[in-house]
Amino acid sequence: MTLPLTVIRYLAETIGGRGSCTPAVSRAGEYVHGVLRDLGTHEVRFEPFAGAASTYRPFMLAFLAAFAGSLLAFTGVGRLYLALGAVLNGLGAWAMLAEAEFAPHWAGWLIHHRPTRNVCGVIRPAGTVTRRVVICAHLDTHRTPVFYSSAGWQRLFGLLVAACLISMLTGTLVFAAGALLARVQLGWVGAGLLPFQGFALIMVAMADFTPFSPGANDNASGVGVILGLAGRLKEQPLRHTEVHLLFTDCEETGAWGMRAFLNQHARELGEDCLYVAIDQVGVGQLCYLLNDGLIFKHPTHPRALELARRARQSGGMKVKEIPGTAYTDALPATLRGRVALTLCTVPEGDAGASAHWHQMSDRFEVIDPQALAETEQFTWQVLQEVDGD
Repeated sequence: MTLPLTVIRYLAETIGGRGSCTPAVSRAGEYVHGVLRDLGTHEVRFEPFAGAASTYRPFMLAFLAAFAGSLLAFTGVGRLYLALGAVLNGLGAWAMLAEAEFAPHWAGWLIHHRPTRNVCGVIRPAGTVTRRVVICAHLDTHRTPVFYSSAGWQRLFGLLVAACLISMLTGTLVFAAGALLARVQLGWVGAGLLPFQGFALIMVAMADFTPFSPGANDNASGVGVILGLAGRLKEQPLRHTEVHLLFTDCEETGAWGMRAFLNQHARELGEDCLYVAIDQVGVGQLCYLLNDGLIFKHPTHPRALELARRARQSGGMKVKEIPGTAYTDALPATLRGRVALTLCTVPEGDAGASAHWHQMSDRFEVIDPQALAETEQFTWQVLQEVDGD
């Protein structure tokens, strides 16, 4: 069995679900740390940081605030209730948008952050260092709420999230207008907002009680590919490109591991450093993302797309360009103006269209060795393009 498959089996079967900030993800980090040392990687280390254990609690607080505001505006009589409804809906919208953009907000300040750590290593080139690349994959896995259980549920939940955001913005504007103009009858608008906000609140509250996915594809596959690539780089070092290997925790709860790494290392790595996030690469057709983000879609840096397209052409590989559906560890780098690229695989056709995304079915048996090999080869080709510039 190849090293990537051995790694994926250990993470998904021996350890299993690896929730952010949990002992299981800590065990995964210790395992990867050991593999890096066995491969002879330089500067193998743990880097501690404080991360979030849940991706749903900030959204739960946002929806709760909006629901309370709409209820007050609907059931109360007077301008004060409308004003409170506007403020609470505004707070909900702020928290929801800021959380999706990794920006500070009130709900995040109320949530306790827990200690955890990234795993890092460096592979030095044969000659003088003139370029740097960071290749990353996340160790943690997501919970398995019902709205990830099928493609239909995913579309429905996406519509619900959009409707809930619109309802919060509507509540902010309408209730504020009612309070300013003394139009208390506008409180009845709350009756139309409460179902969206209440249902979204119930969905995210229930999500935190579901088990963690085994995460073979998402994202033991990315971890396995990087460790396989590390072995190849030790045997065939690049000429002038220093490769940093990064295995993060808390990607699933807001890319906290990548954010911590950037806070500590982005300046020393330089603005020309390329960040490559390898995420869900065990099932389907190899792709790279044209944009990244949960609500707002941020375009992939032109330099990253140029390198990917050159690698695709020079390597003669079939690699697709697709828009992103959520966020990856590349997004914090993109938001800071850094050169960042995400690689993933997407199944062809309707069968397995979700690639077992955030499901208990994301087990070792779903992994396609060919997809892993193609991802490793394409990443290698991207490194050759960087090294040859």
